Amino acid sequence: MRWPASLRPARSWGPPPWLWLTLALLLAQLPALIGHTLDVSKGLGQVGEAGRGRFVTAVLSLVQLLPQFFLLAAVLALLVPRARCRRVERRYGLLAPDDPLMAPPAPAPGSRDGGADPHFAAAMTAFVQAHAPGTLLRLSTQDGISARVYPGGGRTVRVGVFAPLVHLWHTDIDAARAVLLHELGHLRKGEQHATGLGSPFTALVRVWPYVLAGLVVLPVTLLFVTGDATASLTLAEVVLVLESVPKVLLLVVAALWSAELGADRFAARAAGADAVVRALRSLGKGDHGGLARLYHPPVGMRVRCVSRAGTTRVRLLSTLLWPLALFAQLPLAMLGAFPAYVLLGASADRAGRQVLALAHESLAGQPAWWATLAVALVWPPATGEGRVPRGTPMTERPGAARSAAVHAAAVLLPAVLLLVGLLPLAPRPVGGVFADDPAGRTTPAATRAPGGGGTGTDAGAGAGNSGEAGAGVGATPTACPGRAAPRDPSRPPGLPAFTAGNPSPSAGGPDRSGAPRTFRTLAVVSADPLSGTRAQAQEVAGRLRGARWTLRDDGTLAADLAEVPVLRTTSVDGTTRLLTGERTRRTDVSATTTWMDARLVTGTGPTVRLDLVRAVTGATRAVVDCREFTSSSTTAQRVSLTLSDRP
Repeated sequence: MRWPASLRPARSWGPPPWLWLTLALLLAQLPALIGHTLDVSKGLGQVGEAGRGRFVTAVLSLVQLLPQFFLLAAVLALLVPRARCRRVERRYGLLAPDDPLMAPPAPAPGSRDGGADPHFAAAMTAFVQAHAPGTLLRLSTQDGISARVYPGGGRTVRVGVFAPLVHLWHTDIDAARAVLLHELGHLRKGEQHATGLGSPFTALVRVWPYVLAGLVVLPVTLLFVTGDATASLTLAEVVLVLESVPKVLLLVVAALWSAELGADRFAARAAGADAVVRALRSLGKGDHGGLARLYHPPVGMRVRCVSRAGTTRVRLLSTLLWPLALFAQLPLAMLGAFPAYVLLGASADRAGRQVLALAHESLAGQPAWWATLAVALVWPPATGEGRVPRGTPMTERPGAARSAAVHAAAVLLPAVLLLVGLLPLAPRPVGGVFADDPAGRTTPAATRAPGGGGTGTDAGAGAGNSGEAGAGVGATPTACPGRAAPRDPSRPPGLPAFTAGNPSPSAGGPDRSGAPRTFRTLAVVSADPLSGTRAQAQEVAGRLRGARWTLRDDGTLAADLAEVPVLRTTSVDGTTRLLTGERTRRTDVSATTTWMDARLVTGTGPTVRLDLVRAVTGATRAVVDCREFTSSSTTAQRVSLTLSDRP
């Protein structure tokens, strides 16, 4: 069998480095997304007590940023390869071949072993050194995977060999050599820094199912169970996050698959297609089990590609796999954007036209397709691929011609899509996606609850509203609205009012002393929802349980809870005191106002009664794609407490 003398890139066909392009595109988006992360973190720090919807929105926004966190990990892994090497070897139990735990057993006294085959570790090391000088071998007794490459330092590379490959070495040495050559094929393109053991890219693919369950499905389910899913902006955010999960994975998985198919082809050129096929069928269950199916192509697909590596169809698949995944992001984005616009109040017709317009604009407006075209143009000349050297036999020239045709297709796909994106084929709806004015003036959407509700009942305020005022595409387009917090919410209508008619809960005349009095909550008499759920009312009552109150000589009542505004006396009638107060908290994107009316019935006895009507309205404002989205939700409760002036 004839093996290559080194791993220097040969002038033969191969797909472009889509894995590195994926890393570069994610890196280019990092500065803008860091700012978004800071905004979300501020929102998390300012979420009020009635802000479950806004809390879930912030958590979902963080989920969308998760790929950027893995990108940062990938950059750090590039900067500190030795740290990654130590972590990988400690986790997988990888040891040097001369380690006492891996060294071959000593021959028995008097035995003749001069004609015996060398130990498998020595044979593997010699094979790896012959094809990639300086590459070190490390061994592990763990099962599950066969072999992986990983960086050992700035300029060193290591190959981890596991128990299944050791077994294959003893049963089919040619297939085992093909596995090692596959790993060295990754080394040939420097892919050990982005893939292999300890790769943040493969870690991203592995954790997505758990992130989806823990940070998306669970909080959203709780939001609906508690009846707090009343903000249209929250529901739209849920849709967009659920759509972003396959959208994010698509490019990363396509890049990893492209790298695996390229390494298979390198191994097949060196060891032969039959040896690679036998290795795939022997080790495919371990290397492709569980979530490894996401970052390794299916075994059947790899076998067909190796067996028909010279055909135009396989070459097209390897070359266009990543651009087609990039193109598939468009329908996924449209499937998420359409219901999001409808949830925010747009008509189906306007939402459909807006989604088509945004998809059309993204073809030429985003750098991904321009970068794809540049890589497809530069890659063959830069590597010498597709060029027929002088003296090439005529029997080998058809393969070079096929390579040129495949690369032409790789150039043609992004070029045609960019041309379509530059043509004015899909204009946005006149007046904006939420406007119904044919003259082109932008009007806000009707105020309503997502479920069709209107304003509140006589016992409380309405559940929520959503609207938009944006810059539409009309005869005279307006500038994008600036980033600013929403206006302070107005007091909800229909809140019940207190009257000074209840008797004192304790014997004695009116409290005529001007000295301050201190109370603590002795018991919660009742907690009823005026708007929202009973669970929310019980939650508010639970926070008021154990609170300490101070009635000052100026008639103000203050609590030691930040969520309770300072209450100021409006009237006093004998033992009954009426009070009111409000407080507003603001962030860059939200404003939350708490109103509280109170009736305090005091006397000379040890206990007093405090009745409260509390309402909280949270308003959120976001500017997305030159459009202003606003959403608000209101909850209200009526709580009665018994206070004691004893510690």
